[in-house]
Amino acid sequence: MEERLPDGSQVFRASWQSAQMIGVATIAAMALMFLVAGLVMDRFAGFMLALGLLMLWMGWWLARPMLNQATVVGVGPEGVQGHLFKGHTIGWQDIESIEQQQVQGQSFLVLHLVPQSPSLQQTRSWLNAGRKRNLQLTLLPAAQRPLATEAVLQAFQRHGGAQAQRSVEAQMHQMLAQDAFEQRLREKTPSLWALVAVVVLNVGVWVANLVDGMSALQPETADLFRWGASSASAVVRDGEWWRLVTATVLHGGLVHLALNMWALWVAGTQVTRWFGNGQFLLIYWGSALAGSALSLHFSAQQAVSVGASGAVFGVLGALLAGVVQHRDRVPKAVVTQLLTSQGAFVAISLVQGFTRPGIDNAAHIGGLLAGAVMAWLLVEVVDETASAAHRRGRQWLAAAAAGLAVAGLVWAAPAGVDHRALLAEQTALREVLPAFQKAEQALQADAKAEQEGRISPQQLVEALEQRHMPAYRAVGEALARVPADVRSDRLDDLRGLQSGMLELMALEVGQARGTLDPAQAQARVAQVTQALRTISERMKARNTGG
Repeated sequence: MEERLPDGSQVFRASWQSAQMIGVATIAAMALMFLVAGLVMDRFAGFMLALGLLMLWMGWWLARPMLNQATVVGVGPEGVQGHLFKGHTIGWQDIESIEQQQVQGQSFLVLHLVPQSPSLQQTRSWLNAGRKRNLQLTLLPAAQRPLATEAVLQAFQRHGGAQAQRSVEAQMHQMLAQDAFEQRLREKTPSLWALVAVVVLNVGVWVANLVDGMSALQPETADLFRWGASSASAVVRDGEWWRLVTATVLHGGLVHLALNMWALWVAGTQVTRWFGNGQFLLIYWGSALAGSALSLHFSAQQAVSVGASGAVFGVLGALLAGVVQHRDRVPKAVVTQLLTSQGAFVAISLVQGFTRPGIDNAAHIGGLLAGAVMAWLLVEVVDETASAAHRRGRQWLAAAAAGLAVAGLVWAAPAGVDHRALLAEQTALREVLPAFQKAEQALQADAKAEQEGRISPQQLVEALEQRHMPAYRAVGEALARVPADVRSDRLDDLRGLQSGMLELMALEVGQARGTLDPAQAQARVAQVTQALRTISERMKARNTGG
């Protein structure tokens, strides 16, 4: 909302029609998802509720200027005001230069203050600690941002002296060039339907996962594999190439999904404008497949791989490649903004991927390289000199390059860990092991009670007949239900322990009831005990990595 005061001052106030409203709505939606997840989940409920409340606070903090209709930009003869300036007016004589910036979709006017000027101390805060002071234009509707920018620059030009006039003229020229470039992109690609479609697809798959019973925060590896997570053994050995695609729309929880979709939306908006919806999809899916294929040589060897981050990095790579390739035709301000903001994001993300466990950096690098190469081959929509045939030829070339890279990486990948067998084993162990441990603990408790004299030997024999032997038989029945194709040394050792313990108890009961020859029974007890000791030592060595 713009106001003109009697003294000629202009005031631009925060509006609900501003771009920041999108961020507020997104954070509010995420807060709602976290709160709902905290209410319905058993595990991590407190963490999810706390995260939801934190997101609500962040949304309120971002919405506060709009609630108060704060002065985003106030321009008058004395100076300029902003909602982050602590109620002070920065005098024109305190401003050395003004620069227009756009970082991660956020529009700013950056005021560079004169050293030792009074405004430096008056407006200092944790957000404004140096010589720079920001006017956050994102709080204004899109139509008012150029008006506010022009008002600030013109007033600075009138009241800031000769140096200000030269600075403003340069900024005005840069601003006009940037506005013209962005307007041209919007005219060439007015709709971002392709970007919306892939975001809806990723979110839709996550919702389907929840409906299927998967955890919202930390889904089980077996569930992700069942839904199509990537695994070198499944893709290379079993020929399940479709996992290269399905893995890219699966995510390891709500936080993983939210971070990927946020990064995709920020970079994808630019790439879709530059290359058009069809070529955006080509870059997105080519990068997604390349990231999944390179992951087969690294992360997917030992663990299953999921996430759209390969495609996201491909979109980022396409954006950076397009800027570098056509920097002579792109306004300097746009080149600087994209290379600094997106380039820094890529560099920081890759460094984190190398230093933090659980991040599939191979998918990031594969997607980044694929996106950059495809963007280098494709023709941007603003290149009006290219013919339709030339565009199609470049599209086929980019698709062929991505396809050959993916096929080559899959062909050269080793099979890695057999995740299908490993997960089947883990599922079987989860079903059998608790019952086995419960039966073992109960038997050990009664045996200790008999040694300490709290129960008699006769009572122990009765406990063996009535409780412990039936419990071990139930474990044997559970082991018998494990599918025959699930082959596992751990399960074989459990079978050996179960049958051995059951036989020892039968020998003990037989001796106590007088139905077995004591000498023969003791000889057999020694044999079974030795076999059980061997199995226990083997299991201990396996668990300790020995």
